[in-house]
Amino acid sequence: MSNQFIYSNVPISSGNQIYLERKRVDQILEKALNSRTIIVTAGAGYGKTHAVYSFLKKNSCFTVWMQLSERDNIPSLFWENFTGAVGMISRETAVRLAETGFPETERQFGRYLSIPRDMIIQSAQYVFVYDDFHLIQNQKVLRFIEHSLGAPFSNITSILISRNEPAINTAAIDARHIPARITEGDLKFTREEMSEYFHIQNIRTSPQTAAAVYRDCEGWAFAIHLSGLFLKNAPPERGIGTGAGINVNAAIAAGAGHGYAPRAMRSNIFRLMETEIMGTLSPALRKFLIKLSLIDHLPRDLLREIAGDESLIDEMERIGSFINFDTYLDSYRIHHLFLEYLEQQQGELGAEEKREICEKAARWCAGNNQKMDAISYYERAEKFEEIIALIYTLPLLVPNHMAQFILELLDRIPRETYKENPAIIIVRARILVSLGLFEQVERELKETLAWMETMQPAPMVHQVLLGSYICLGFMGLFNSITTADYGFVNLFEKAAAHAPPSGYVTPLPVSVATINSYICRVGSCEKGEMEKYINALTAISPHAAAAMGGCMKGMDTLAKAELAFFRGNNPETEKLACKALEEAREGKQYETENRALFYLLRIHLSSAHYKEMRDVLKEMEAQLEQYYYINRFIHHDVNRGWFCAQIGNTAGIAPWLKNDFEESDLNSMARGREILVRAKYQFAEKRYPAALASLENWTDDVGEPVLGKVETKALEAVCRYQLRREGSGLRDGEGAFAALEQAYRLAEPNGFSMPFTELGKDMRTLAEAALKDKPALHSKAAGIPQAWLEEVRRNAAAYAKKLYTAAELFGKNAAEGYDKGETEKTRVNKTSALPTPLSRREKEVLLYLSQGLTREEIAAALNLSINTVKSNVRSIYIKLGAVNRADAIRIAAACGILQEMYADQGI
Repeated sequence: MSNQFIYSNVPISSGNQIYLERKRVDQILEKALNSRTIIVTAGAGYGKTHAVYSFLKKNSCFTVWMQLSERDNIPSLFWENFTGAVGMISRETAVRLAETGFPETERQFGRYLSIPRDMIIQSAQYVFVYDDFHLIQNQKVLRFIEHSLGAPFSNITSILISRNEPAINTAAIDARHIPARITEGDLKFTREEMSEYFHIQNIRTSPQTAAAVYRDCEGWAFAIHLSGLFLKNAPPERGIGTGAGINVNAAIAAGAGHGYAPRAMRSNIFRLMETEIMGTLSPALRKFLIKLSLIDHLPRDLLREIAGDESLIDEMERIGSFINFDTYLDSYRIHHLFLEYLEQQQGELGAEEKREICEKAARWCAGNNQKMDAISYYERAEKFEEIIALIYTLPLLVPNHMAQFILELLDRIPRETYKENPAIIIVRARILVSLGLFEQVERELKETLAWMETMQPAPMVHQVLLGSYICLGFMGLFNSITTADYGFVNLFEKAAAHAPPSGYVTPLPVSVATINSYICRVGSCEKGEMEKYINALTAISPHAAAAMGGCMKGMDTLAKAELAFFRGNNPETEKLACKALEEAREGKQYETENRALFYLLRIHLSSAHYKEMRDVLKEMEAQLEQYYYINRFIHHDVNRGWFCAQIGNTAGIAPWLKNDFEESDLNSMARGREILVRAKYQFAEKRYPAALASLENWTDDVGEPVLGKVETKALEAVCRYQLRREGSGLRDGEGAFAALEQAYRLAEPNGFSMPFTELGKDMRTLAEAALKDKPALHSKAAGIPQAWLEEVRRNAAAYAKKLYTAAELFGKNAAEGYDKGETEKTRVNKTSALPTPLSRREKEVLLYLSQGLTREEIAAALNLSINTVKSNVRSIYIKLGAVNRADAIRIAAACGILQEMYADQGI
């Protein structure tokens, strides 16, 4: 720890320094620790930091110490600082927090809370300290800390150390937990404490001198320390205010009692530092300390790199008074007034020396995954190539605040540097895309292409052309949902042609293609448009993969799987999704892999393949370990949220998805799916007006894919019909059937059926109502063919039966169910008692019989003819000695056959 070492509460020594134990302050902090929030406010030099630090060192709590600075007003830099502090007590937690990124939204904050909820020890006490809180002005950072203070963890206490009242709404945190407050009055030295401090420092003063010092200092700890330092070094005959021409009382008294060191007295304090501290140091150490004032954080490894000589660090540690090692931060800290003094001496360093120090700091930060700090230091070192190289390691899309920070930095780069290193242009284009400035991207890249095409071929020229064509190609693909223009294929071809001569290999995570709400991002429901889009994807996929290290591999196959799924062709969907999964894994396309698993989960649910469902869920969980899959937590929550809402296990849905007012951030690229899952959750909770409100806000990032329109309109229809059936006052039967007809008209040209099937019993009920009393009740449904309604009712009814079983098996006790299945499989094995065992196909048919499916529904589920199903049913009856369905199920259960089949399904 650093700074206020003189007021340490721990009687330890460091070199020849001896510290004072302040039991009175300890008792105040001990009492305050009973509160969830402690606010410590006092001016500079009152010992705020050291009082808290030394108190916590004597307690058994886990402490996360955040030493804040003005740089922490940039959320991404704050997050690096925060996760680094957390890493001092839990490296695993810090890694997970770093991967999730700074939580700007309610959804992200909910995700953030889930990590400590999983990691903290319930019986332990945790303390989060935010030191120098007065430096924070950024509203996003303030909101995060304000939210953190109100987090539902009774064993976490937050301490805010500030020179003034914190700029947060502490009253809104929790009225039941009033913050404890510690002020300057609590921290001031008493006359007795000052006398004791002088005694242990072996400072002999007369009562009159001690009284004069205390009167002038008024308990200000920093002033007392400087007085003691002067008295200790002065010849015996020197008294206060005599001799060297520096009146200590005059120097310190101007700041006493004011809570800060006024500028009027700073020059006197700095003169005292020059005389009593810097004047005693070697020239090498003096320059070393001035160099350190260029750096925000001072980890030991970085200091060794800057010093080049371990003896300098040893000499620095002997200073004791103003520099100390902070075990919480694993770095050195310099008292802010001494640091200010050192900053004023930076003129003693040459420009090249300053750049060298900043470059060393940048390299250390880059090597320790503090990329934003590294970028900032590289700018100060004027190492622009290193900046570009670092930005190239960031994802294609970065959070808005980070993009804004980088764009401002790029704007400060001299224009001649762009000509010397044209790769900056591609980096700039990526940042502009992150900020949604598409027209500016297109304009700048077209200018770049015109310039590059006139230059002599060289690896850098090819790299810039590769990046330009890729950016323009993706923008064309992105906007095709509204333009239906697929002329972007040639842009990917050109990009691939420039890849080999460029010698550039796209690294992870840049090479990971981003997946939006749907793979088939087609806005028109016109027949054949889906196939046109998929043909375009098929044409560009090999070029994108060649140009960008496997990017988009498997996406075209997955688009075909998605189309087959929406058409209700489960066998084709499974075949294509498995192929896409294999291709995506080969190309390290994590988002494509995730979506392939999502569609496999849905078809296994609709086919009652419970063992396969369990396996897919486990594979989804395993993806959370993929470091370069940036959006894995968002997508995992959305996928699992959909599944839990579908089976009615709303307790399993991530908290942020239950928030009615959550907004998406730039990087999620799945806002449509998020809103759809939230609406499904609200529907499952019978909050029909809220579900309708969510569906009204449904949209994709650009345009509205027809697949999303069909899903949302179908869900809107059953929502409106439930409002009518519940008699809630919103008699919207006409609206329900109007929405159903809209969904039908959107779905019919391409034969989409699964969005209706997956609504199960609710769609069955709606379809039955339309069939029974359509002309009298619902003129809006007159345009829906009866045959279509009958098919929808039949498919939805069959799905509802499978869904009921899945809900029983994968509901709140899903994990317990898996264990029971394995136990049952071991315990029950009675099928050998049958004279003739059932075949695999007969077991599948029996399983569906036990779930209440009709022969027609079983035939559809297994892709068999109705006669084959009837033949299998007769064979089952004969082998079991059963006379009907109920008898067959009873006998199969008694023999353990059903238990064995469920166990085989992983239940």
